[in-house]
Amino acid sequence: MTVLSCPLSSLLLTVALVLADPTSSCADTSSLITLFRAYSGNASDHFYTTNVSELDNDALLGGTYTFEGEATFLWSTSQPSTIPLFRLYNQDFVDHFYTMSSDEVLEMIDQGWAYDNTPNHTAGYVYPYSICGAAPIYRLFNPESVDHFYTMNIAESQDAMKDGYQDQGIAGFAMLPSVDGSAVKDSAGPFFLPSTMTALPESQETATSSSACADNANVVPLLRAYARNGTGQDHFYTTNSSEMNAALLTTYSFEGDAAFVWSTQEASTVPLYRLFNQNVNDHFYTIDANESNEALSSGPRVQVPPDTS
Repeated sequence: MTVLSCPLSSLLLTVALVLADPTSSCADTSSLITLFRAYSGNASDHFYTTNVSELDNDALLGGTYTFEGEATFLWSTSQPSTIPLFRLYNQDFVDHFYTMSSDEVLEMIDQGWAYDNTPNHTAGYVYPYSICGAAPIYRLFNPESVDHFYTMNIAESQDAMKDGYQDQGIAGFAMLPSVDGSAVKDSAGPFFLPSTMTALPESQETATSSSACADNANVVPLLRAYARNGTGQDHFYTTNSSEMNAALLTTYSFEGDAAFVWSTQEASTVPLYRLFNQNVNDHFYTIDANESNEALSSGPRVQVPPDTS
């Protein structure tokens, strides 16, 4: 059993489901620019910039940093549905830090980081969640070398964790430099995921705008059941014990507590939407409101449990 807590948390809304704003739009992909990546072994610092002059003259000149390729594609100015990816620097530890949380910026400044010398204190603009063919930028941190590391390659992030880095979630969503998210040395082109799918299971924790954590005293169990019959199979999850009992009277078997979530909105949480396709007898859960809307347009309907209060 797992207690989901800040910064990666989910919320199951058992009665009211909120759908995404249908007016949200995608950024102009013709305006994408490259975010370059470099690394200094002596300083143990990963550095990212869209400024070629800064990369060549401040980082690569003299061999301080080594060029590692084109890390991702993002925007240099604000675009529809995008938010700033702030860039900070700690001179004492020689560490560049990137975040889309304005609250986290203040926390890091209190700990010795400062705004770096970039326009509007940003490295660029990214999506706060997976839409429009965007994929996650994974963020990791090595407490021994004090180095923040960002990659879109899930395999590279897992390898880094074997070398002392800690998983710190998602820094933002941008356009892949390659199919697997690995940095490309020269002339990468943006790789777009199909608009009908979200990025990756690991990417679907929407970034929070608050650094506060939800109250673990308010968690409730997310119950799990499974059914296999002649028409197929289905995993079913609910926080409603009466609904679960009703399911167990049919073809479902109880499989225990899947996790602990919140039944009402808490600090730093996002909705976990639940849908059901009665044609194929399948329940579907996602925290991506856009994915929920796409599923609805494809046939599944929102299933709202009965109010037993």
